[in-house]
Amino acid sequence: MGLWHRVDTNPAKEELTELLVTGQKDESFEVIRDYISKEGGRKLVKNTGMTLAFLPFLLVGLLCVVIAFIILISPDSEVPIWGSLCSFSLGSVAMYVGWEFVSESVGEVINPDDFEKSEVKVFFHEDYQYLAEVKVILDATDEDKIGDIIFLKQIFLSDECEIECEFIRGYADNHTSAPDQNTFYVSDGNKFGTRITICYRNYLKQAKRIEIAEKFSKKLGIRIASPLVV
Repeated sequence: MGLWHRVDTNPAKEELTELLVTGQKDESFEVIRDYISKEGGRKLVKNTGMTLAFLPFLLVGLLCVVIAFIILISPDSEVPIWGSLCSFSLGSVAMYVGWEFVSESVGEVINPDDFEKSEVKVFFHEDYQYLAEVKVILDATDEDKIGDIIFLKQIFLSDECEIECEFIRGYADNHTSAPDQNTFYVSDGNKFGTRITICYRNYLKQAKRIEIAEKFSKKLGIRIASPLVV
């Protein structure tokens, strides 16, 4: 069966959709990646931290502005006018920064973005040589969305497809840190084409990267990119 015919008719998508709708299982559709995604809703820890971090900017800025006005209107003040202007300028900037972040964090708590919880799976069908990333909405503020099935990405595997690994080096400083990121994905062969993530890992040595790539290369029947790491 030619690649164009598979894309044009796409019986694989129809069969997978039916399985997801009915809740049936078919071992021919293998799940090679599965994770839960959450978007929106109240982020109390994040918003509380942001409020505590920027509230001092707002309060100190307001204090500096008040002091500047007192200096300006006080006939007995010995502080030069440029000192008052500096206090007013710095206070205004600090107050503006503090207000922007505090109001944003409080606003998210009072009126949060719509919540959405979904399960994302990457399915592989060997006979169809079909790879699909599908999202099923499990819970949402808009109840009409619950149960929706969304095909995020699809690839019909061909000789042009490759397995690549995107590597982002981690970092650590006095305040924050992040681990290494190794994202393995299948590319459809086009530089700006479709890419489906099939595996995500943190710290990996090169030998382990190659081992993971070879495992998926054998399973999916496609080649490993050269170089593997991009």
